[in-house]
Amino acid sequence: MTQSVGVSTRPTVETPAPTSPELSLLLDLLQHGEHAESKPADQVEAFISWSRRNKIGLMALEGKCPLWLVGDPAFVAALDSEEAWYRTQRDEYLRVREAWLSRGIDCLMIKPAGNPPSFPHMSDNIDILVHPEDGIAARDTLRLLGYVEVRNVEEPQKFLFRRFHAGSCVSAIHVHERIAWFVGFLDDVRVWERAQPAADDPDVIIPSPEDAILINLAHACYENKELRMVEILRVRHVLATAGNRLDWNYMEEIATRRGWLDGLAFMLLAHAEAEQSLFGESRIPTAWLDRSEAIVYNDDPVLQRLAAIRSTRIDDLPLDLSYLFCKRLYYRKILKDPVQDRAARIRDVAATLIWGIKLKSGLRPQPGMVVSLSGPDGSGKTAHAESLVAAIRLCELRADYVWSRGGSSGLFRLIHRMRNATSSGESGESDPIARRRSRLQSPVVRVAWSWLVATEQIATTLWRVSLPARRGRIVVTDRAVYDTAIEMDATLPPGARWSRMAIEAMLRLTPAPNLGFVLDVSHETARERKPNEIWHSDWDDERRRYQVATDDHRLRLLSTEGPFERSNDRLIREVLMAFMARYETRLNGLLYSNPSQKNVPDQVWASEVAR
Repeated sequence: MTQSVGVSTRPTVETPAPTSPELSLLLDLLQHGEHAESKPADQVEAFISWSRRNKIGLMALEGKCPLWLVGDPAFVAALDSEEAWYRTQRDEYLRVREAWLSRGIDCLMIKPAGNPPSFPHMSDNIDILVHPEDGIAARDTLRLLGYVEVRNVEEPQKFLFRRFHAGSCVSAIHVHERIAWFVGFLDDVRVWERAQPAADDPDVIIPSPEDAILINLAHACYENKELRMVEILRVRHVLATAGNRLDWNYMEEIATRRGWLDGLAFMLLAHAEAEQSLFGESRIPTAWLDRSEAIVYNDDPVLQRLAAIRSTRIDDLPLDLSYLFCKRLYYRKILKDPVQDRAARIRDVAATLIWGIKLKSGLRPQPGMVVSLSGPDGSGKTAHAESLVAAIRLCELRADYVWSRGGSSGLFRLIHRMRNATSSGESGESDPIARRRSRLQSPVVRVAWSWLVATEQIATTLWRVSLPARRGRIVVTDRAVYDTAIEMDATLPPGARWSRMAIEAMLRLTPAPNLGFVLDVSHETARERKPNEIWHSDWDDERRRYQVATDDHRLRLLSTEGPFERSNDRLIREVLMAFMARYETRLNGLLYSNPSQKNVPDQVWASEVAR
């Protein structure tokens, strides 16, 4: 039964403004709107950066901005950029939601509390809850829509998917089969029953006001160990809009059933202190603040932490809740969870402790991988390689970019000396291949050049590519030994047996990449991309050699004709899919952190990898 309680009668007090000018500006905008005090341009720029770090969207300030801020160029540019990103993410979400609905899959967004805009575009990823029985179909749908499952950051029944377009991540969707931070905190069945469309965006289904408070406060304490402005504003919005209709008994019941009533009481009191310090009053009813005080009456660790918060003036956010203290509450919650039996509690303690040690130690075991990009000049190797490395790093993986061309190292100073000693002068040829042939007319110089190039490439590949890959890095090479072999073969005259033996030795002694691509493009397109390039006369023959190498060395042919994003999207997806399929390491196994140890691989994933 819902208990009706009045709004807090604690007196509103004048509190000194926080010393953080960015937080002060935000509070001024929230409280005084268009009458907010004017600030200099440099402070506005600092405020924009602060807002992004604290996940506060500028769109949330719409209708509250004074003329001096609306006319600030930096603010206008940042707002336009945010609105564009909002449209991109929301359009992508609608595409996913429509595909899910066509398969009978419902979804709701976990953290929004209804304050506009309800679509959480400032989050690092969109946290979406689906029913556990729909989990496999939901993930399969995302893969069919071009998403990649980022398995290195998975948690039990939580799956992160990203979609890349034109080298950028345009959507990150975190699929949850339960509301949990390694262990459950709510009654998910009742969350579904109480969910509702957001008032400002009917396409966004959000939790009930009560569940929104529970989720945001639990996330702040047990996941982030800090209280951010975004959680404060969400909870304040719920308290302002729901008021006396809030079912506080429901919140206490849920927290009690899942073993974290002490954590809820602590967070309500900490939130009230933050509100009081920032706004001069708290919207939490006095009766429930008193109830929270009674819950933690004899809890010394909680009382000590609250005393520390109350004795510290809040000059900026986030508010540090203490990592060790929150961890103590976390393990206390696991051991008290009435939903779990004793064996499950012990298992949860062990698993979360091991995962926590891994995260805090900075250990990020990952298998190594070599991806080579080859192809004629103008095929887009550098642009594709740099975009691929950026996408890999965005997935929290260690990656290196390596460019290497035969004859480009300091070792070739010796070749230049040999060339100067044996040639009478520079050839008048503008064709680079023809110019190199003229320099290598002497059989002795030709053999020395061939073996020196081969030795250089073997050493470079072993040192800069193979060794880092063995140490667990993803190495993306812009050009590989295949490019060097084709260039060398095109330069050598027919019958240069000893020189071609160097090419064979180089190919045999250099480890093959895990994934090798040949980027294919027409001569006309290549010339358009590099109008100032000096092209050699055998360009079409070189392209044919690359196509032959594709079959000989089991490389993948990737056409780069047409828009960059068409080939780049395919490249990034294929590489990430291949890597994630083999994301298992012995060290991760010891730390109980391999994806297969957290979530049982489904048949759909296996079939997608096979494709």
